[in-house]
Amino acid sequence: MTLEEVKKIIGIRQDQIWLLKAALFAPEQAITYWERWKKYQNLNHITKEDANYSIFSGVDTESLRVLPLIYRNLEHSGDSLLPALRDAYRNTWMANQKLLYRAQEIVRACNEAGIPNMLLKGIPMSLHYYKDMGVRPMGDVDLLVPLEYLESAVSLLASYGNIPDAVEDKYRHLIHAMHCFDEGGVDVDLHWQAFFFQEHQQSNWVFEKKYSEKLQLDPENATYILNDSYQLFHTIIHGTLEGQPTIRWILDAVKICKSPSFNGDINQITEFAAVNHLDYALKVCLFYLKNEFQLSDFPVNTDANSIKEINLQKKFFRLSGEHPSNSMKRTVRMFVRQGIAYDLFYKGLTKKTKFVWLFERLKFRLQQEKKRLINQ
Repeated sequence: MTLEEVKKIIGIRQDQIWLLKAALFAPEQAITYWERWKKYQNLNHITKEDANYSIFSGVDTESLRVLPLIYRNLEHSGDSLLPALRDAYRNTWMANQKLLYRAQEIVRACNEAGIPNMLLKGIPMSLHYYKDMGVRPMGDVDLLVPLEYLESAVSLLASYGNIPDAVEDKYRHLIHAMHCFDEGGVDVDLHWQAFFFQEHQQSNWVFEKKYSEKLQLDPENATYILNDSYQLFHTIIHGTLEGQPTIRWILDAVKICKSPSFNGDINQITEFAAVNHLDYALKVCLFYLKNEFQLSDFPVNTDANSIKEINLQKKFFRLSGEHPSNSMKRTVRMFVRQGIAYDLFYKGLTKKTKFVWLFERLKFRLQQEKKRLINQ
């Protein structure tokens, strides 16, 4: 497995690699990649006087999410686009403050009500690893509670105006999380499982000491977060296999691994991935991080030949990175992908036949598409 082969498997473009390196490498190296990206986007002629956020109007959404971190990395470089990058940073900081405030409210209320709680993804990454609320854009607050506390958590969120999405609420027995919006658009993504491959009724082992640690959210309230090992695992698996192609997982994974206090056990999560039929995805991504982003300090066994369901895992990985714009193609892709998911993750956990399991998910998918079309 070569680096070029892995790039094709992951589906990352060269301009995105330049952008990521501009955000992650030391400033004296990063500026070279930033100049390449600017030239590629035809932005290298813009002066400081004309540099505002609107100059990025032709840039794809995933690339836009990298810009705030580039601002922090290059803010002392004197680059002509710094005013535009500063706009990206400020916009992110302001949007994230609203989400952080809601997270603090909810964690405080959960603690007072005796509901065990864990924050996933954006807020732990921002506070614990980036240590800056302006560099990582977030779309929601990701809150995890044990399944037995789910109804209590739904009621608690409703008191803040966060109401479950009607379709997801109806089909919650098929999924691991549902979005709860308030009238102002603040979204709390309420999880009862941390990972998509967990069956609805599985126990919530991630709260155990082996997988988690405490984060002080404010002077009076703490919540659980995943520890370094499983934060890295969750970042990679969620970023590559949940069905929405993204490059942000690379930023988060590198930041976790380069954290001064990183105490992750790569062998532990490699074994965990193998038990859950995710070793192909994990090994491919760790190989890529190690060889593209100067992460040579941890051992990575990239031998994929011994993986049992290598063909199924490969196909699932590839389909997870595709996101057709056509509604019918998306539905077909979902159906094929979910069929593989049944064989890999759920076959031994559910009493339902594959046909029944897929039919339920097809109904759910059609309801989601119907709602999306109505809301367009």
